[in-house]
Amino acid sequence: MKKGLLVTAIGIILAGCSSNETEEVMIMAAASLNDAVDELIESYEQNHDVHITVNYGSSGQLRQQILQGAPADLFLSASIADMEEVVDVEGVESSTTLIENTLVLIAAPEIAPSLTSWADLTTATYQGLAIGETETVPAGRYGKQALESMGIFADIEDKLIVGKDVRQVLTYVQTGNADVGIVYETDARVAGDAVTIVAEAPANSHDSIHYPIGLLTTNDSAAVLYEWLQQDEAIATFESYGFQKGE
Repeated sequence: MKKGLLVTAIGIILAGCSSNETEEVMIMAAASLNDAVDELIESYEQNHDVHITVNYGSSGQLRQQILQGAPADLFLSASIADMEEVVDVEGVESSTTLIENTLVLIAAPEIAPSLTSWADLTTATYQGLAIGETETVPAGRYGKQALESMGIFADIEDKLIVGKDVRQVLTYVQTGNADVGIVYETDARVAGDAVTIVAEAPANSHDSIHYPIGLLTTNDSAAVLYEWLQQDEAIATFESYGFQKGE
């Protein structure tokens, strides 16, 4: 084969290969979304030529990573405040409220009978109240707001065991490192019989728990996924884990 024809042939082959390359999408997602998002990604990748990578963590930590230049196409936050900071500093292609959640007090099954309400935290005998770090973990921030609203934060502050995200808080209670904890209802449901839900936090005791989703780049595959996550099929999966559709 002549050199010119060989170069042309190689060019055609390489062009064909590049056009068939699997697209990449990077998601930053709140730790409380782990199970639902994993299921959604598995389903989505089966029907789309795309590879999706997810970095789970507290919304505050993820926000910091994004602002420090970490690559991300989509941001699924458990906090409107963290999303708004990304919008203000970085700008986004689009954002909207996706789902909502509920804050609950949980306890190890053997401790639960001694607790019937949040107020019992000041009188019951228990070892440690697990809560997310209040500056970077939305569930921790909501939990502190609820405790302060009920007027009991100062009384139990010395019992707090701080977790780096809401899933670590859940693990602390599951493993006996803390007898009680403050998590989302969806986390408690994932844990099954390993924990008991004592009570929900009054809705007016903390900021509303909205999960916004933001499209951070012009990645076409990310834009398609962004729209798909708002459709009924995806919302039904979120609802199966206990989330509510966003309003």
